[in-house]
Parts: sequence; structure tokens; C-alpha cells
Amino acid sequence: MSGMVVDPQSKESLSPRGHQRTGPGRALIAAGWTLRVAGIVVGLGGTGWFRAGFRDGRLPAGLHQPLWWLGELGAVVAAVLGLRLLGVGRRLVVRGKQHTTPTIDSFDRVLGTRYVLYLRPFYNDPILAEQPLDISGGSGTSDAIFFISGLTHEEALTRRFRRFGRVVAVGRPNERLPLPGASRGYLPDDDQWKKAVSRLIRHAHVVLLTAGDGPGTVWEFTEALRILPPERLVLLVYGTPDDYDSFRRALGEYYASRSSEEPGAPDSGRWPALPALPDFPPPARPRRPWWEVVVNGGRSRLRWDFVLKGVVVFDPDWRATFVRFDPTAVRVPSVLTLNRLVKRRLRPTIEQLAALPPRG
Repeated sequence: MSGMVVDPQSKESLSPRGHQRTGPGRALIAAGWTLRVAGIVVGLGGTGWFRAGFRDGRLPAGLHQPLWWLGELGAVVAAVLGLRLLGVGRRLVVRGKQHTTPTIDSFDRVLGTRYVLYLRPFYNDPILAEQPLDISGGSGTSDAIFFISGLTHEEALTRRFRRFGRVVAVGRPNERLPLPGASRGYLPDDDQWKKAVSRLIRHAHVVLLTAGDGPGTVWEFTEALRILPPERLVLLVYGTPDDYDSFRRALGEYYASRSSEEPGAPDSGRWPALPALPDFPPPARPRRPWWEVVVNGGRSRLRWDFVLKGVVVFDPDWRATFVRFDPTAVRVPSVLTLNRLVKRRLRPTIEQLAALPPRG
């Protein structure tokens, strides 16, 4: 993370606003949506025409007819062209959003409002800036790809939590353009950044913190432990079980050092005990029964997984619960069933956050 902005000239040099072009950004969004719609129409037409060539008893006779082969080849070309148009359109929309997304002039203006603070290691940004490539969990029909979400992973995350306030984040210093999703403000990379982030944590309605073993992230967790009511913290878990274990080890080492050298909670001066973070839950069903293997195209294991593996939430005594988004719990993965899984698993957390009183 970065530090407190005090010099307007320094702030301006860190902000990507000078590189943003609103007019061209809007044009990119319009062009992107046009290509997306064209890709959907052309792609669905191609896949529909291809399947039609195998219906109504056409296949035996068609194998001996050049026109049948040309028609099927044209259908494949149309489907591939549709995918290309769709992909280019999605990327253009994201680029346009980077030019049109407003940035935060000063975090001081945020402190008096209701907001959700999104903290993460900067190295996680490229992952969250990507768009999903598979919405069916390794199953579903070929048409499903044409209805894939155009949102980046960060945009999808912020949409789930924006009901609790504007989602804000500290942007990477000197990044050329902001990423779509959380509203970014910029802080210089000096020794004062912790003071700025501490103020943001203290006044946030909810804090979303991505687990990571970097020194900035483990400091942010211990700072939330020190000054934030536990039920307002949501730990986001990306990556592998090994990545999560690495975070737990780094957190334990840093907590032991910091709690012995610095004062704890502002009201008592004491540090809360470090929460025992739960283990990364194993898959509910590592292998499928035979009938699911048949339904899912011969795949005995579901190798696809969510980018956000789950969240860790806390009760008022800092007892932690790992809420895993486990795709193996869905017997026939599809857009609908996987979305329902995430909503169902996340519902208790959303209800807990919705019941929180406003910050003073």
C-alpha cells in the first residue's frame, strides 16, 4: 500500500487522471458493445447452423454432398468469428472503462461517507483485472460462451458488496490507468501510508482484505485486528491452499513481532488474540459418481474452480469461519447452478453485514 497525500502536486503525479481520455473511452465502450452484440449474433447463428446440419436426418445424405460440407464449414467459421468479435468487444469495453472511471481526489472526502474499503496486495491486480473465460464450470452447452459476463473479477466483487457503500481502494502508484471496479485514490509510497490506511480502516463500514503474505497485507490485517470490530472484516481468499497457508504463517510471525513492540487497541492498549484462521476446506466431492461423469462429458474430476475461492468471516469474538465456494458441491455445473451456489453460500455473510449499524 501507499501513504498519506499531502502535496497536491505529488498527488497529481501519482494519479492516472492525466492519461484518461473520457471521449475516446466512451467511444471504446460503444464500439466494444457493438462488437459484443455482433459476436453474439454471428456466433449463435454459426453454432445453430452447425447443429442444424446434423438434425432431421441430414447427416447420412449430407456426407456425400459438397454443399453440406460447405455449409458446416461456413458455420464453424461464423462461430469462430463470433468468438473473436466477442473477445475483442469485451476487451474494448474494459479499456473504455479505464478511461471513464472517476478517481478519488482525496480520501479525506471519503471518510465522512459510508464506504467499503477494498485492500489487497498490488500483485493481485492483474488477476482481478481479467474477465472470466468459463462460466459453466467445465460443462454446459457451446452457446453458453456467448453469454459470458463482460465484467472483470474485481467488478463482480465490488457489485456484490456495493450495497454497503461505495467500494474504494488505494490505487497502485503511477499506474497509467485505473482498473474497473473499486474507486481508486492515490497515495505516495512513503513512510506515511500506514497512517492513511489506518484512518480508512477505522472509518470503513466494511473492510474487504485479500489474503497475501506480503508485509503490507499482514500489516493491514493486524491493523484491522487492532482497531476494527471483527464482524466488519471480510477476508478474501484467492489462489491455492498453499498460498493461504503462506499468509497464515506470515501473519502469525508478524503478529508476534508487532504485538510485542507496539500498543494495541486505542481504548485499552491491549492486543486481541490472533484469530485461529480455519484450514482451507478440501473439495466436498473430489470425484464424481459414474452418472455425473457421463452427464459432464466424461470428466471424473471438476478441475475448474472459482477465482475467488471463498471468504473468511468473523464473529464478535474473532472466531473465524471459512465460507468456501466449492464447485464440486454442484452435481451438474452450469451458469445458473454455480451462481446460485455463490449466492447461497454468501447469503449469511451479506445478512450479517446488512445488520451492522452505521459507523459514527
